[in-house]
Amino acid sequence: MKPLYPLFVRLLAYAGLMFLMSLIIQFDFAEGEVKEDSLIEITQEVILLIGSLLLIGFSSKAKDFRIFNLTLAGILGIHFVREFDFWLNTQLFDKAWQVLALIILVFVVVMVIRNWKKLVLETASISKTYGFAFFFSGFIILHVFSRLYGRKIMWIDLLRDTHTKYVVEENGDKIIPLRDFMRPVKDASEESIELLAYSIILIGVVEMIIFGVKSSRKTN
Repeated sequence: MKPLYPLFVRLLAYAGLMFLMSLIIQFDFAEGEVKEDSLIEITQEVILLIGSLLLIGFSSKAKDFRIFNLTLAGILGIHFVREFDFWLNTQLFDKAWQVLALIILVFVVVMVIRNWKKLVLETASISKTYGFAFFFSGFIILHVFSRLYGRKIMWIDLLRDTHTKYVVEENGDKIIPLRDFMRPVKDASEESIELLAYSIILIGVVEMIIFGVKSSRKTN
C-alpha cells in the first residue's frame, strides 16, 4: 500500500488544483465578463511564472535533464510575457512584450544550438514519461483546441437564435449587435479552456521535475 501513497497525494493535489480553477472561473463569470485584468488571466500568468521558476530552480537537481528544463522554462517564459502583454504594453512601452519575448527567445535558441545533441537525448528520454504526456496534452489544448474553440463563427452559430429571440429591437435593429452579444460568452469560455490547458501544463511540469530529480539521483 505504501508505494501508492505518492499517487494518492498527487490525486488529491491535482484534484484540488482543478477545484481551485473552477472557483476562479466561477468568480469571473459572476462579474459578467472576462477582461485583461480578470482573475482567470492573472491565474494563467501565475501558473506560467510558477512553471518557469520550478524548471529553473530544479534544473541543477535534475542534472540529467538540465538543458531540457531550461529550454522548457524559456518557452513558458515567452508564454508568460505574451499573457502579460496588456500590462507591459500600457505600463512600459508599445510592443514591450514582443521585445521581451524576443530576448528570451534568443537566449533559448543560443542554448539549444550549443547543446543540441544533449537536448535531443534528454527530450527522447523524458518524452516516455506520463509527465511529458500531461505537458504535451496541455500544449495541444492551448495552441490547437482553444484556438479552434474560440472561433467567432462557432459562437455566432450557437447564439444567433438566442440573440434573435431575446435581444430587444429598436427601429428595426437589435440594440445589441450579435457579435457584441456573443463576445463575452466566447471570451469567457475560451479563456477558461486556456486556464485548464495551463493547469494541465503545470501538472506535467511538476511530474517531469519529479522524474528528472529521481533519475538524476540514481545516476549519481
